[in-house]
Amino acid sequence: MISPQTTRPWGKSTLKPQDFSHDWENYVTIKVKSVRAVALSGLHTFSQGSYSVAQATGFIELLGSRAGPLRTLLQIGFTNAAELPPPGFGLYESIAIGTLTLPASCFGSVLQLVNNPAAHFRIGGDGRENAIATEAPLLQMDSAEK
Repeated sequence: MISPQTTRPWGKSTLKPQDFSHDWENYVTIKVKSVRAVALSGLHTFSQGSYSVAQATGFIELLGSRAGPLRTLLQIGFTNAAELPPPGFGLYESIAIGTLTLPASCFGSVLQLVNNPAAHFRIGGDGRENAIATEAPLLQMDSAEK
């Protein structure tokens, strides 16, 4: 027989509703679905949407898996400029966009990395931790790092 202390009122349960929404404040890791890239001269500014790169030598756009109702995108610009703009992140009506600007010398290496079939990217927060990797576990952040 069950003791009265261990019984629950009818209709009550220990199960709680699960929340599958993404925590954009603490970064989300996304699988790369498609890659678009362009090599540039480095003489002009390149713009894609609201993201601009001065003295652009290359641009890579990573389209990721959907995160709930949002499409995901990481835009990576490559430049000869001495000062790099900070990475960024923004949530829009139907898309989450992260940006990352790297030195021109990284273009070939990053292009090879993102064409790996298991490539993932991380976006969110204020963009400072936006990143790409060949495997999702490499992008996991410990709570001490946050």
